Amino acid sequence: MALLPPRSSNLSHSYLVRPEVHFTTQHADEEVILVVRKHPVTQLSWIVNGVILLILLLLVNAIFPEILKANQIIAINIFGLFFIFSYVWINFLLWYFTVGVISNERIIDLDFYNLIYKEFSATTIRQVSDITTKIGGFFGSILNFGDVFVKTEGFEQNIEFDDIPRPSEVVKIINLLMRDTNSAGDEG
Repeated sequence: MALLPPRSSNLSHSYLVRPEVHFTTQHADEEVILVVRKHPVTQLSWIVNGVILLILLLLVNAIFPEILKANQIIAINIFGLFFIFSYVWINFLLWYFTVGVISNERIIDLDFYNLIYKEFSATTIRQVSDITTKIGGFFGSILNFGDVFVKTEGFEQNIEFDDIPRPSEVVKIINLLMRDTNSAGDEG
């Protein structure tokens, strides 16, 4: 595994190489090689929506103080701030906990669709039969993010990492792990 990249991270924590993280089902000799999340630019829609909602709330405070009573303005502010905070917080949690983990033994995909529904998919490196990457669109090409599809043999689980940074590098790392696993299997 000498050809794998050295430990690194980025400010957004969307592409972490050899991070010092552990997960509950991790084996004793299993090393986390890569942790990926959606590229931060793909999260701009809910961030912009949160800012727009906050500006609208400020406009309500500026426009309607003569029309509404003080207790009505306070109630609107409490409800509005609670709604905006909840919207931003839930979207952040969904982004943060929807994660792909690539270790020296397995590939794990954890997708959160809302706070009470998650999907967990995993396969061993040995079961991987095909890896595909797709980079599309202007922003995907310029900012280097796209999708990685990991297919397994037969009817086993297929894994998808959507809108992740550096998809070509992810495929390269998985290919290196597959080669190392196959050569270790041939020796044993």
